[in-house]
Amino acid sequence: MRTLAFLFLAAASFAPPEEDERGPELQAAITWIDETYGPLAAAPERFGEVDLDGDGSVEVLAYVRSPETCGSGGCTLIVFDMVGGQLVPLGRIPATRLPISIYPERTDGFRDLGVTTAGGGYRPSVRRVSFSGGSYAGSAWDDTTRAERAHGTIVIPAQ
Repeated sequence: MRTLAFLFLAAASFAPPEEDERGPELQAAITWIDETYGPLAAAPERFGEVDLDGDGSVEVLAYVRSPETCGSGGCTLIVFDMVGGQLVPLGRIPATRLPISIYPERTDGFRDLGVTTAGGGYRPSVRRVSFSGGSYAGSAWDDTTRAERAHGTIVIPAQ
C-alpha cells in the first residue's frame, strides 16, 4: 500500500501546469510548437521549465512529437530561452527519447542535458548534450556528446 501511495505521489509531482499557472516562457513555447507542428505536438506534459544558465529565469525544454519531428530514433527536443520578450531556440536535438534530464555541470554557462537515445540497432542509453558555440549540440550522437551511466535530475519524465 505504501508503495502505491509513493508511486501516486511521484506521478503527481510530474503533472503539467494548468494553463493559468504557466509562465510566459512556457506559454510562448507551447504556442510556437502548436503553430509550427500542430496542437497534438504541444502536449503540456512534454515540456519542462528549468533555469539552465543561472540567470533567474527559466528556459523551456520541449519534447516535440509530430510526423515532422519523429523517426525511428525518437523525436526532437527543442530548447528555448526568452530574450527581450522574444522566444529564441537554443538547440534542436532530433532522435531523442524520454526521459530528459539536466546535470549540475555547465558548459559555456548552460547546464548539460541528458537525453535517452535508442534505435537503429542500438540499445537505449543516456547521452550528455552540452551547450557550446551559442547552442546545444544538433544531435545526441554528435562528437561533442558522451555516454553516461545514468540520467541527472529528470525534467521531462518517460510517459
